[in-house]
Amino acid sequence: MAFQLTISEGKDAGKEFVFDQDSVLIGRTSECDVVLYDPGISRRHCRIFQDGDGYAVEDQKSANGTLVNGAAVQKQALTDGDTLTLGPVTFLFAIAAEDAPTGEDEKPAEDGANSTRIVSIDSVRKSRNKKGAALVPEGADEEDLQGIRAESTRMNMRAIRRPTSSAQRAVPQAPPPEEDAPAAIEKPASAPPPARRTGSQSSRAVARTPRAGGASGGGGLSAAERARIRRETPGLMANLRLFWAEANSKVRAGVMAGGGVVVLGLFALMYWLVLGGEDTVQKGEEPVRLTNQPITDSFGLGDGVTWNRPDMKVFEWEFVAATRAVVILHYQAQGISKDEVVVSVNGVDVGKVPPDTMASQERSLELMIPPQQLRKGEPNRIIFDNTRNPPGEDTWRVWNVWVERALLPEDLTTQQLLQNANDLFKKGRKNFDTPDIGARNRYEAWKSFREAWLMLEAHPDPKPDLYFEAQEAMRRAQMELDRTCSKLLLEVEGYYNQGHYKQAASTLDHMREYFPEYDQPCATRAENKRIEFGL
Repeated sequence: MAFQLTISEGKDAGKEFVFDQDSVLIGRTSECDVVLYDPGISRRHCRIFQDGDGYAVEDQKSANGTLVNGAAVQKQALTDGDTLTLGPVTFLFAIAAEDAPTGEDEKPAEDGANSTRIVSIDSVRKSRNKKGAALVPEGADEEDLQGIRAESTRMNMRAIRRPTSSAQRAVPQAPPPEEDAPAAIEKPASAPPPARRTGSQSSRAVARTPRAGGASGGGGLSAAERARIRRETPGLMANLRLFWAEANSKVRAGVMAGGGVVVLGLFALMYWLVLGGEDTVQKGEEPVRLTNQPITDSFGLGDGVTWNRPDMKVFEWEFVAATRAVVILHYQAQGISKDEVVVSVNGVDVGKVPPDTMASQERSLELMIPPQQLRKGEPNRIIFDNTRNPPGEDTWRVWNVWVERALLPEDLTTQQLLQNANDLFKKGRKNFDTPDIGARNRYEAWKSFREAWLMLEAHPDPKPDLYFEAQEAMRRAQMELDRTCSKLLLEVEGYYNQGHYKQAASTLDHMREYFPEYDQPCATRAENKRIEFGL
């Protein structure tokens, strides 16, 4: 029994494929039966397998999940006409006819770097589309809903009652005086003295006892009561207690409303500072295209990451070269463990990000992209893929990503290539052995070793020993440059923190002699530090 997949939404909408395997794996890497190069597709996204007399789909812990008819599923049986959505691509599933050819003897179609590749390619057959209509939910109209909301509000308002304090219940209630009563009736000497009550209880109880205006300094408390409150609570709190005891219900309500507004304002400020901070970091649109200039934004998961990309970060780069060239991917990375992050080009793994070292923050990393994996004249998809996310939540980040295109020499014999590379290597060795004679010596040594290595890239296989010696010498020179960069930047920060701004600016100017070109990330770091300190 075979089944058919038709792309109904996506870049290659309309393509139809037939499979007769027991299991078909869909994902982004070349090991899959159906390879999708679209962003949002995980390395192993899902698989369709035979389940009894039919087929079922099972999600492979993908980042964006697998949807059947719009609903996310972990494992779900498939029926004729179901839609299967993986990231931006939607397939229409159908049981194929018994005599439908599968095309297993044909070669995979070469549709380009950004198209879907099917290992078991098919013959085209029209499929049936399952029609459906959305059901509008029944319910009350807007007028009824407004009536219900209003009635609910009125019921809540009626439920509010003013609480009665224990102090008020403890005081014997005298008959309410007449409106024209000249003064308050004094209590007999045997009555409990006010000193036995707490200050707040006394204030609340006495405030409700009418007194003559002349006997009260504020219209609600007597002079003795005001003096007692000042003795119990000196300072500003006494004035606040007096104000609250003498205030009427409207004034108290206004004070409480104002306090509520202040509290809400503080919560809003905290929300903006804590959760709104990302908006100040993420400026403009997220970079997606690589050039020969480093992208200083960081990508990954964790504190300080500019753009949150837990699973992977996808870049595009168009390769244009009239002659033979070597393409080198430059980047920096931190928070990486062994075999955690894989670099792929057009769906094929080309290398792994090295694990962290003590100098991960400063070190520069390079990866040469195999020429056979690049496509000239069209976008190439370069992906940093964290193989542990999902399902894990491992923190990681990459930044300062850029691509270098180095042209290879032509019309040189093998002997000439070897001689030129040997001269460059000797020049690099001389500068490397005398690093303190001139500020540029470390940089010139690194550059000479690098040119010797690239010169021998044009050498046919097998590569000579000098090819590997130049690579190792270039690595050691890069480590020296990274240490020099860290030392100078630390010196700049020390001057700035001590208020010696001229010395900090002078050190930044001196760094240009050590790093004259932007092919070293330290040149960019120095400029960023200058902007940060306003120097």
